[in-house]
Amino acid sequence: MLRDRCPKVVSHALKWCGVKEAWLDHVYENFIWMYSDKKERFEATKLVLGINGHKMKFVFEDTICEDNLTTEEKQKWNKVKRWVSWFQREYAYIENAYSISKNKGKDIRDIKLEIMKNYLQWMCPNNTDDKETKQQKNTAVNKFTDYLIDCFENNN
Repeated sequence: MLRDRCPKVVSHALKWCGVKEAWLDHVYENFIWMYSDKKERFEATKLVLGINGHKMKFVFEDTICEDNLTTEEKQKWNKVKRWVSWFQREYAYIENAYSISKNKGKDIRDIKLEIMKNYLQWMCPNNTDDKETKQQKNTAVNKFTDYLIDCFENNN
């Protein structure tokens, strides 16, 4: 249930960070497996997902139990929290811009550049970067833009 009902943008962020399975394991270990009764596990899963009746108020930060984490693990999950927050804040806007541009018949290369320019400037190289940093940033922003477009196309 947890895997299937995780909000789409959170799932995308977790996959981008390469921690979806680790997050599922963490949540099950800290919030769900402690219950032996199947109904209690089901209710615990609903609580983690923020499902209350027909409403869903998912708070990713509440799914990370820092009690037994090392400093390194805390840093990892804090980075993931920032990415989840970014996806929750920006994903729908970028997806909408992508959809509009695609419906207008724009070339995918132009759409990618538009996304980078309008939404991912913080990842793009700037004039103060040295050649190696510029290359690294270009690679990273291209990889991320391709990932976003893949998410839009596949709705996975």
